[in-house]
Amino acid sequence: MPTDLPIVIDGSEGEGGGQMLRTALSLSAITRKPFSIVNVRAKRLKPGLRPQHREAARAAARLVDAALVGDEVGSDRLDFRPRRSARAGEWALDIGTAGSTPLLLQTLCWPLALTGAPSTVTLRGGTHQDHAPSFHYLALVWAPAVARLGFRVELALQAAGFYPEGGGEMTARIAPAHSMPPLDLVHRGTVQEVEVVSMVAGLGYDVAERQAQRAIRSLREAGISAEAERVPVPARGSRGGHVLVVASFERTRAGFGAVGGPDRAPEETADVAVNAFRAYLAGGAAVDPHLGDQLLLPASLLAAGMVAPAPGVVPATRYTVGRVTKHLTTTAAVIRRFLDVDISIEGREDAEGEVRVQPGTAGAVVAG
Repeated sequence: MPTDLPIVIDGSEGEGGGQMLRTALSLSAITRKPFSIVNVRAKRLKPGLRPQHREAARAAARLVDAALVGDEVGSDRLDFRPRRSARAGEWALDIGTAGSTPLLLQTLCWPLALTGAPSTVTLRGGTHQDHAPSFHYLALVWAPAVARLGFRVELALQAAGFYPEGGGEMTARIAPAHSMPPLDLVHRGTVQEVEVVSMVAGLGYDVAERQAQRAIRSLREAGISAEAERVPVPARGSRGGHVLVVASFERTRAGFGAVGGPDRAPEETADVAVNAFRAYLAGGAAVDPHLGDQLLLPASLLAAGMVAPAPGVVPATRYTVGRVTKHLTTTAAVIRRFLDVDISIEGREDAEGEVRVQPGTAGAVVAG
């Protein structure tokens, strides 16, 4: 039930970035618990709300008719008070900059998936950028992973958007969440296939070819057989390249990407993606470091009973992660403020670890 007492989150704790705000927006929209976040993005070079964070707050507010205070660029405090539950439907949202549409989707998809009806969301802004999942990562790695938790999202790319021009557009069709068997991903199994996606927009096909050739050569030098797909995609005044290494194992899939730019040669873009994959492959974890924190919220929704489990099934999730990051531990701390779940993260920061999410037993937990 909603409460009049807001949850107060200190945005300077943990990773101190926008992920705290996005996680809180999703959970507030789901639980109808109001929250205030202070010291917004205090650890970033430009603290406070940036345009993409403001638009995420405004988009979430539209879903639940929330009262919103402090939604100005540069604001170091935001107050969010939902007035109703989220409603399914067709939504069109424009960030207005090259801000990340994948991150905006990951804010909105959870409350929409829990409405009991399908929704379609069209998002405009950036689709491929550093420090955020790319559209291709969402489509090839994230979407199959969250489907195993009962959240099915179908994605389509109409136009790619790179920094600083933006202009990208993607569509997500979000199905109602449904129960699934518990996810237990401790072991990934042997590698079955490695594919390189070499994408360009607004650039010559030769850039895609150079990215692909470098990635394939670097992987083969490491003893890894791989195939490459060159993918030209439309753009609206935006130019850039992207390399994504997708590895399919017996029990899971992992992805490692890099975005090209004016100061990064195609070969360097390929090297960044391949080196990240090789570092992951040297360990034994089932889930790549980025997916590790992205699975935490849907797993917690299952553990909290937001999706009715099959009779006799305990909605617990367990997985090993390639690196325990501040994003992971900070997301866990925010989730505990809203949901009665037991989240345990074993392992040192920046080392491999194991994550367990299961139903809570002692009421609401306040993170320290």
